[in-house]
Amino acid sequence: MCCGFFFQAEDGIRDAQESRGLGDVYKRQDVSEIAKNLKKVDPNAPPFAINAFLLGKATDVLIELLSKDETDYDYYIIDAFFDIEEMNKVLKLDPSKFVKIYPSFVLTDENQLDITKGRLIGLQATNQKYNINLRDFVGLLFAGEKYKKLILTSKFFHLRPEDTDDTCFFIGPNIEQRTIDTSFDFKKDENKKLLFISLGTIFGKDLDFYHQCIEAFRDSEEYQVIMSVGKFVDIAKTFSDIPSNFTIYNYVPQTQLLPEVDVFITHAGFNSTSEGLASGAAMVLVPQAVDQFDVARVVEKLNAGIALNKHEINITADIIKKAVDDAYANRENFKKGTKEILDSFEAARNDRKAIYEEIFA
Repeated sequence: MCCGFFFQAEDGIRDAQESRGLGDVYKRQDVSEIAKNLKKVDPNAPPFAINAFLLGKATDVLIELLSKDETDYDYYIIDAFFDIEEMNKVLKLDPSKFVKIYPSFVLTDENQLDITKGRLIGLQATNQKYNINLRDFVGLLFAGEKYKKLILTSKFFHLRPEDTDDTCFFIGPNIEQRTIDTSFDFKKDENKKLLFISLGTIFGKDLDFYHQCIEAFRDSEEYQVIMSVGKFVDIAKTFSDIPSNFTIYNYVPQTQLLPEVDVFITHAGFNSTSEGLASGAAMVLVPQAVDQFDVARVVEKLNAGIALNKHEINITADIIKKAVDDAYANRENFKKGTKEILDSFEAARNDRKAIYEEIFA
């Protein structure tokens, strides 16, 4: 019998063979302890510091589930955010049965060590309960683990593909095609270029960046601007003077809008980047954290967009305006690089069946 235990904290593979999905079990647990511990987090800590408390609880739940489950699984498909090596000091399972799902890369060129403190606090309760030492779950993504890895991109797009090894299996991304949201009241101005700005759902609260964007394109006769600022931003309180060419939303159905977009300013999250590439919009990538810096770096290297790294330059209104103008002017030049990336994604997806047969034999 080929049977698997599937536990996932982030979006990833949806079609592993006969997997048992228990990835949302932790959401039903008592979160009062998490809420109390969140008060320990510095208010200026990165967003993943907060997520660490949820991951710490999810890790606890997963250890409990597997400790009580007597099923002899052939494999365990686990999200890359989980520290299997430390968890297995408690579980004592056959390590050869573990397969990890990676959302983008298994390497990094970006220093992750300066933002780990807040995230480690969120793991302390589970560490103490099991007498283990869970590693920082973002840095863990780039720890070079020995387990087999399903990577949701292509080797062509991967950062430093020559440094990946035979534990890496590239299966391509799932580029989401959402249904039409009829409540989205956007109307495109056919006399202007459409600029879409979004920093995603987790990192979307960079208010200074939004204000710089407003100053860059205020009352522009050239650009119509749609800006998505996330559900945690109070639009009325944050933006007192919204220019007539701007429309600001807490949420935008991104895949519905992107085919209409001329230039897309994105935080370079891998899902948003994949959707942007598929839409054909010229892209300006403004990474906020984690693998986004490397995603932006790879897109620029493959001549499919322009990257702005806030760790290297001060991203002012003038910088933003120039990057958008340059991206639009180079949109035809970007098409070749974009096509090569998308073709590599399709080829990787086409390899899935053979990869699954090898891993889950």
